[in-house]
Amino acid sequence: MEISQDLEKRADAIIAEYPVKRSAAMMLMHLIQEHFGYFDDDAINYAAKKLGVQPVEVYGMLSFYPMFSDKPRGRIHIKVCRTLSCALAGSIDLANKISELVDCPINGTKGVYTLEFVECLGNCVKGANVQVNDKLYDGLNPQDAEKFVEQLKADDLAGKLNSVSAFERPQGADFNSPEYKG
Repeated sequence: MEISQDLEKRADAIIAEYPVKRSAAMMLMHLIQEHFGYFDDDAINYAAKKLGVQPVEVYGMLSFYPMFSDKPRGRIHIKVCRTLSCALAGSIDLANKISELVDCPINGTKGVYTLEFVECLGNCVKGANVQVNDKLYDGLNPQDAEKFVEQLKADDLAGKLNSVSAFERPQGADFNSPEYKG
C-alpha cells in the first residue's frame, strides 16, 4: 500500500474537521476503503497512526461495519441481511438462490461478484433487504431471486450500480424535505 500525497492531504483535511482525531475514524476509513478497495495490515496501521489509536481499534470498526472489508471484493458487492426480521422474511433462501444464479459462493468472491451475509441493513420493517454496492433493495423474497438478478445485470450494464463516494453530496437536494432519503 502506497500513500499518495493526495490521499495524505485528504486524510489530514478530514481529521482537521474534528476536535478529537479519533472522531474522524469513520470518515477516514471511508476514504481509505474508497482509495484502496479494502484494508490490509498497512492500511489498518496507517489509519491507527493518523487517528492516534491502536490498530486493534481500527480493526474493531473494520470487522463490525459491513461497508469496510479486509479483502478485495468484486465490482458488484451483494450484501444480504441475515438478522432475524430479514431471515424470517426469507433472506437465507434468497441468498442461496442468488448464489446459484450469479455462480458465486455466499461469503465469497467469484468474477465480478462478492456475495455475503451481513448483520442489519437498518431497514427491518421492509425485509428481506439486500444492498448492492450502495443501493438498497427491500421487500425481496426467494421467489424474487431470478427477477432480482436480471435487474442487477441490467442495472450494471446501464451503470446504475456504480458506487457514490461517501464524500459526495447529492446536487440540488432539499435536505429539509420529508422526501429526502439521503
